Amino acid sequence: MSTLSFLSNDLAEAQQNTGFRLNTYSFLAEIFLQEPNLNRWPKQHQSINEQLQEIGETSSFSDHIPEWGSTVIEKVRQEFYDCFFVPRSERYVPPFESALRTYKPGVKKPFGALNSPEGNHVAQCYKVINFNPWELNIFAPLREIRLPDHIGFELAFMAMLCGAECEAWKNDQQEYAQKWREMEKRFLAEHLSQWVSQFSQALQEIAPGFYADAAKLTEQWVLSDNEDLIQSTMH
Repeated sequence: MSTLSFLSNDLAEAQQNTGFRLNTYSFLAEIFLQEPNLNRWPKQHQSINEQLQEIGETSSFSDHIPEWGSTVIEKVRQEFYDCFFVPRSERYVPPFESALRTYKPGVKKPFGALNSPEGNHVAQCYKVINFNPWELNIFAPLREIRLPDHIGFELAFMAMLCGAECEAWKNDQQEYAQKWREMEKRFLAEHLSQWVSQFSQALQEIAPGFYADAAKLTEQWVLSDNEDLIQSTMH
């Protein structure tokens, strides 16, 4: 996954770059917010493998079947449940910023407490632009988990911000576009970039597989995008 340059003043290029970022955040959010199925999962798996290869990383999901069938999908679906919905599972990794910011591998209680001040701040960020993650097209049980700092929600929030910025560029509203970008920059710096590495590390250590691969790619993208946004405001 390539990094982006925001140094050009060309509106069409700015819109294109922001559209790419919108699509990337949407793609990653969908992986963590929707139950895998035969319609979407094979394309997700292929895309993740290709992008991991681009950055010199290897996949920890080793199932290679000529034609994706119900067997492999059931395996991935069970992994989805075990990793993110079954706390008693040996593969469980709470996908929440509150739990992962202070992740400490190798101790009896490696995860932090939920409902942290950081999680409350995430909710306030959503409120500013009327973003309601529970109205998204998400796996139904997620609607019952009223925690705003889920990895998928935060990625979807970034997608929404990028969408607003993209629309501003499209309408030649440069001032508004810059305001949306500033919100993206702050949210990445204050939230996603502060815990995505711990999220990826925990999955690779506790539950190597498809979602560990997705988290590894998410980590690379978030940190790269965060650095690009920082650099864009220095020029």
